[in-house]
Amino acid sequence: MADPESGMVDKAAYVLHSLVSSGEGRAAAVEEGGIPVLIEMVEAGTSRQKEIAKLSLLLICDDNAAFRTMVAREGAIPPLVALSQSSSARPKLRAKAESLIEMLRQPRSPSLRARPAAAVVAAE
Repeated sequence: MADPESGMVDKAAYVLHSLVSSGEGRAAAVEEGGIPVLIEMVEAGTSRQKEIAKLSLLLICDDNAAFRTMVAREGAIPPLVALSQSSSARPKLRAKAESLIEMLRQPRSPSLRARPAAAVVAAE
């Protein structure tokens, strides 16, 4: 039987992901402390929670240097590096984690506009 707490976290992750899918939702999620929650999911969540959190962080960071800086400052890079190097993570999850790491390490790079996170998500 599945852990009920894990199911609630899954649902919360889906709701947060839905919220960050719109510009207003992204801003609200960031203002209300969503970034540390997503980073914690990447660090300690189930593989599905890590996937949803990483996709949400990609949406938050896409085309927004200020949000990328905030995500990096909140400590997202170490758990993303661990995820990208995890032998138990699916190859697509590792590749998306690597894309997000690259984005966070170059928060003001204009070349990132040529490869939006939507293209990474669509490759799923």
